[in-house]
This record gives sequence, C-alpha cells and structure tokens, in this order.
Amino acid sequence: MKRFLTIIALAGTLAACNNSADSTAEQKDSIDSIGAEKKEMIDSAAEQKKDAIDSTTAQKKENLEKVDSATNRN
Repeated sequence: MKRFLTIIALAGTLAACNNSADSTAEQKDSIDSIGAEKKEMIDSAAEQKKDAIDSTTAQKKENLEKVDSATNRN
C-alpha cells in the first residue's frame, strides 16, 4: 500500500511539473518581470546604503571640524 501511494504521489508530482501550457513568450515575460523586480530591489538597497554612508561621512566631517576648531582656539 505504501508503494502504491508513493507511486501515485510521484506520478502526480511529475504531472504537475510538466506544464506545457506555458508558452515560451509567457515564460520569457515572467523571467523579465522577475528580473526587473530583483533589479529594483538591488537598486533600492544600494541607494539606502549610499545614503547611510553619505550621512555617516558628513557626520564624521562635522565632528572633525569641531575638534579642529576647538584645538585651533588654544
């Protein structure tokens, strides 16, 4: 009985994976849209990192200028 259920499950899986209804154009469109979404996510993450680096750099410059002006007073 277990073998029979295993064979049916395997056959069902193979039948579900063999979806020939999707045309090549539809598959290409799907891949293109997924690629565009991934590119947008990467660009967004890169922009966030750039903003964080720029703000940290600006803050460090301000701190160095404060230290420099404090040491030049004396």
